[in-house]
Parts: sequence; C-alpha cells; structure tokens
Amino acid sequence: MYVFKAIQRVIPVFLSMTVYANSHHPQDFLNQIAGSNNEGEQIVKHFCISCHASKPLIPIGAPRKQNIDDWEARVRQGADHLFQRASEGFNAMPPRGGCFECSDKQLVLAILEMLPEKIKKDMKNELLALKKNK
Repeated sequence: MYVFKAIQRVIPVFLSMTVYANSHHPQDFLNQIAGSNNEGEQIVKHFCISCHASKPLIPIGAPRKQNIDDWEARVRQGADHLFQRASEGFNAMPPRGGCFECSDKQLVLAILEMLPEKIKKDMKNELLALKKNK
C-alpha cells in the first residue's frame, strides 16, 4: 500500500523533470542575458538560487546569497579559491554550479552576485582579474 502511494507521488516528479530537461536551453538563456546590467543576478536566479537562497529549496549547507556569516570565512581563503570551488564544484555543488555553458566571466559575475555588498567591493577586482574569458 505504501509503495503504491510512494510511486504515485514520484511519477509526477519524474515526468516534470523530463519536460524541464526537454525545454531547458541554457545557452539560449545565456545569450539573451549576455552583457546585461544584471547578468550575474540572472545567472544566480536561473542556476544557483535553489541551494543558495536565504531559505534554500535544497538545504545542503551551501552559503546563502549575500549572507555575511556564510561568506566571510570563504572569502578569507582568497578570490582564486572561490573561483576554483565554483569552477570545479565542491561537495554537492556541481562544477560551474551546474551552469556548464557559463563562461569564466559569467561565473565570476555569479560569484559576485552571491557575495554580501560589504565583501563584494573588496573582491570584485580580484575576481575579475581571475576570469579567463572562456
């Protein structure tokens, strides 16, 4: 009985994932937002916010967007470390935060969008110097 109910709940999830996968065209999205004033913000909303929101949909311990307590220790490790973790992935985060089509510059813009304003000012030039314009 419980197995049947569980299957009834799981099937719609799998069907919706199939529809999402067929309609998800990240390169088209990235081309549309390229060069916009809020490119980093849009990338975060599209690829990152599920895990990095103030109340994440997937609570896995990822640093919350613009939360100084979550970001301070990470920033102390340096811009190159932040970029490396975002680029290569870390723990449950996939490489490039799941935005495999993002250029290095777009990845940096997303990182900057995640940082609290106080920290962002100090890290901006350092992170932008790291971008490899992939």
